[in-house]
Amino acid sequence: MRGGRLELQGLRRSFGGVVATDNVSLDFPAGTLSAIIGPNGAGKTTLFGLI
Repeated sequence: MRGGRLELQGLRRSFGGVVATDNVSLDFPAGTLSAIIGPNGAGKTTLFGLI
C-alpha cells in the first residue's frame, strides 16, 4: 500500500471576532504516525474541522 503526504499551509479559523487559529501550517510525511493531543478546549476539534 502506498501512502501519501499531508501538508497544510496557512490555516485560519475565527468565531465572530475571535481568531482561534491564524496561519497554522503542518506537514505529516508519508509513513509516519502522528497524534494531536491537548487539554479540553485546546482546539483539536477545530483543527480537524479545518482539515
